Amino acid sequence: MGTSSNHARMRPQLSRAALAVGAAATAAALAPGLAGARTRAHAARVLNISENANLHLNNKHGIVLKESGTAKGTLSGPLYLQLEVTSTRSVKATVQVYPGGGSIKGSASASYRVNGATASFTGRLNITGGGGKYSKAKGSGLSFSGTIKRSNDAVTVHVSGKMSY
Repeated sequence: MGTSSNHARMRPQLSRAALAVGAAATAAALAPGLAGARTRAHAARVLNISENANLHLNNKHGIVLKESGTAKGTLSGPLYLQLEVTSTRSVKATVQVYPGGGSIKGSASASYRVNGATASFTGRLNITGGGGKYSKAKGSGLSFSGTIKRSNDAVTVHVSGKMSY
């Protein structure tokens, strides 16, 4: 009688031990695949962009120009630019572009030079974020340049460089 009661008490212990071993083996077998899936899900895409736009003036407040037009290039779509002349030699800008599937925003600073009826600017742009499929967009030191036609404040702009998203 003592033997059968010992066997009855050991069955739940053996069953729990077998379950624990089985769960550990399953977790170990699945872990490499799950880790790889996480790595692939977080890998950023890198895109070498080159955008050009001819913009027209929407609004002007003193030394701040608000312009819009269409970017043509790698990420073609509507583009909005706010350009502020911060001194006789520099400008700052914020840029938003809306390619298919999302949006991208950035900020730039550039040197500024007036040459008769045209002013030009050359500097760097940093991509600071976005929305939609570009929600994780980032990039730094992209080339940012263009011209301002002083008679009507029409702006041309060119941006090129690498971004990730």
